[in-house]
Amino acid sequence: MELPGNMAIVKPSPYTHNIVGYWERPDNHIRVYSLGVSSIREDMQVAFEQAKALREKLGLDRLLLPIDHLATRVYSQNREAAILEYLTLSSYYYWGSYDIPDQNSSTNVTKNVHFANELHSPAKVFTAANHPYFCNHLIGKPSPTEAFVRNFGPRLHHLAVAVKDGHTGDQTNIDYVVSALRNCGQQFLLEVVGSEQEGLKQIFSSASEHSSLIVEYVQRFGGFQGFFTKENVADLTAAAGADEILRGLDAAARA
Repeated sequence: MELPGNMAIVKPSPYTHNIVGYWERPDNHIRVYSLGVSSIREDMQVAFEQAKALREKLGLDRLLLPIDHLATRVYSQNREAAILEYLTLSSYYYWGSYDIPDQNSSTNVTKNVHFANELHSPAKVFTAANHPYFCNHLIGKPSPTEAFVRNFGPRLHHLAVAVKDGHTGDQTNIDYVVSALRNCGQQFLLEVVGSEQEGLKQIFSSASEHSSLIVEYVQRFGGFQGFFTKENVADLTAAAGADEILRGLDAAARA
């Protein structure tokens, strides 16, 4: 690739299909690519401005924070290799895992060594089955994670947007955000899981028809210690797995 001298991009990972890029520049420089000739389509600019205006009208601009984490799904046999590869390529460290035996799934979290707050540098999550797909008939458990990878390949599964802690009216901010988005036609895979008392609430959107990505919304309350709760991870994994089965059946029917 023809890249500027202060930028480098690795080849796609054989384990995750993700790419890591490195960029060196002074802090006060504008964050743009110096590749080719850029242009702005007027129709797309109008659409972007309309979306921004709607977000402000609904009050979402003050509630939606930066990306909290990025989650990739990989084959069970590549879990350790994928994590170690990313730790080698980045300034991240292995933070811990959530094992969900009845979902035959493990969610593994890595975080940046330089920032304690994910809003300054999103956590990178790797999810894989505990047992490979061909063992399903032996262990008799679902395998939504491995099924996803078999159907769509190892890849980014969802990105999570943090929601500002607090309340809007008599609702928690995440409940307000979800309600506003539903009124705009956005669909979700389940209801908001977790509670303010537990310190965490989360939800998955339906997969995008344009990118197949799911958007997660997550609100942490007060001094919540940790990253997820095991119960929330189980509910979200099950909901995503059920949706992927339905999408697979729908695609097969169309074929």
